[in-house]
Amino acid sequence: MYVGRFAPTPSGDLHFGSIVTAIASYLDAKKVKGQWLLKIDDIDKQRVKNNSVLSILETLESLNLFWDSTESYQSHRLDEYEFYFEKLSALNQTYRCNCSRKYLSNHAKLGEDGYIYPGFCKHKGLKNNYFYATRMEVNAIPIVVKDQIQGKLSQNLSREIGDFVIKRNNGQFSYQFSVCVDNKLDKITNIVRGADLFSSTPRQVYLQNLLDFDVPKFSHIPIATLDKKKISKSDDYKIIIKNNQRDIWIKVLAYLNQPISKSISQMNLEEIVDYAIKNWAMEKISPLYSIDIS
Repeated sequence: MYVGRFAPTPSGDLHFGSIVTAIASYLDAKKVKGQWLLKIDDIDKQRVKNNSVLSILETLESLNLFWDSTESYQSHRLDEYEFYFEKLSALNQTYRCNCSRKYLSNHAKLGEDGYIYPGFCKHKGLKNNYFYATRMEVNAIPIVVKDQIQGKLSQNLSREIGDFVIKRNNGQFSYQFSVCVDNKLDKITNIVRGADLFSSTPRQVYLQNLLDFDVPKFSHIPIATLDKKKISKSDDYKIIIKNNQRDIWIKVLAYLNQPISKSISQMNLEEIVDYAIKNWAMEKISPLYSIDIS
């Protein structure tokens, strides 16, 4: 069975880009009568804002985006993360790192997705310490991701990324690691998300292979931008509140290049959602990194 999900961070109200992802992932699941789960990515407490979770839930419900099963929270899964972290550590491919960002900026090469870490601390033999990060050692075997929208991505982690962090120096598990465990626990088969996460997907595939997890199918949709800049939760909120739910759905369907009936303006919200599910066509989405909506 198809199992998809929407995984917002509760750092503010949902913006247009977030709603695009929510609707795209929902339609892709419901087109094949699959499950659509809601996971709250609240592991980074510094980013969590009060009442954001309630705002997210209410916004989704107002758009007739109803999730299957009770929503899950990363903050409730710390024991599971620790369990799989220990499994990775047992492979003897992890090591502690005390490199600061300043040190990396002075000594590491800058790549397309941050500094390429060449293994400065790999042979230091640093002991387990709360103030040290933990890195995952990689190899030079290319990781190939076949995305249903963006096409094929082949990435040599050793050359293009370097050994990457799976646990930060404050004890917090990284996104790359935690999302893999989440997908395992939720039995996710398909992931529809923003193209800004496409380049990090090979790292997740690498971890999933090491842990012997099933690898989901990926679809990365173009991120929405305003004046060529990625939309933030502050500057785009006005776009949402000045439109009603029907208008938001029509706007999102147009953004995703989906079929729009001439009579859609006469439909109520439930009819629009049913129409969108019936006519959902992933192949019509443009294989772009971003689309500007200015």
